[in-house]
Amino acid sequence: MYNFKLLVNKGKYGMFHMQRDLSLFQKCEKGDSLSTTICIYSWDPPCISFGYSQKEEKEIDIKKAKSLGWDIVKRPTGGGIVFHNTAEVSYSIITSIDNPILPKGLIPSYKKISSAVVFALNQIGLNAEIRNWKLEIGNWKLKTNNNLCFSYPTEYEIVVGNKKIVGSAQKRGRKALLQQGSIFVRKSDETVFSVLKNPYKRYNAISVNEILGREVSFEELRDALFLGFQERLGII
Repeated sequence: MYNFKLLVNKGKYGMFHMQRDLSLFQKCEKGDSLSTTICIYSWDPPCISFGYSQKEEKEIDIKKAKSLGWDIVKRPTGGGIVFHNTAEVSYSIITSIDNPILPKGLIPSYKKISSAVVFALNQIGLNAEIRNWKLEIGNWKLKTNNNLCFSYPTEYEIVVGNKKIVGSAQKRGRKALLQQGSIFVRKSDETVFSVLKNPYKRYNAISVNEILGREVSFEELRDALFLGFQERLGII
C-alpha cells in the first residue's frame, strides 16, 4: 500500500480550493514535496469555475453572477465552465508524474484515477462507467462549440447511461500531475445560466440525486471516494 495525505474541506471558497491545489502541484513540481495528496471538498458560496485557457470576462456577466451569489474562480486545469453549487463534491489528486501507483502517460493515468471515482459512485448505487466517446461517436469535441463542462461528454468521461455525471481534467508538469474532478450531485437553478454571454446547449448530464431519488450528503460521497482511492490506487 502507498501512503498519502488526505485533506477534507467542506464548504470553502473556490479560491481557497484552487490556490491550495495549485500550491501543492507547484511544490511537487519543484521537488519540495513528493508525497501524494488527495483533497475532497465542497463549495460555499456556490462558485463558477473556468478552465485555465478561458477568459471569464468573455464568457459571463461577472456583475450579474456576483449579484446572484455566485463566486468566480479560475482552475489550474483545463476544460469548460462548471457551476459548482453547495451540494457538489469535488476531488483533486496531486502526485509525482512517475508515481508507480499510476500508469505512465496522460490518458492511462487519467483513466486510472477516474476508475477510483467510478468505484465510489458504484458504492452508493450508481451504474457509472468510463466511456470512450471518441471511439463510439467520432471526435465529439470537434462537433460542438460549447464551453460548458457538463454540456457534453468528451473522451473518457464518467457517465451513467449516456449522460455525464463527473467532469475532470489533468494538468501535467515535468515532475508532477494534478487531476481535478467534480461530481454532479444536484442540479442548479437554471436562472444562473442567464450570466452566460455565449449561447449554450442544455446540460447533457444527470445528477446523483436524480438517479437515486434522494439527497446524497457530502459525508457519504467523501467516504465512498476515500474507499475508491484505496481500492483502485492501493493507497492507505
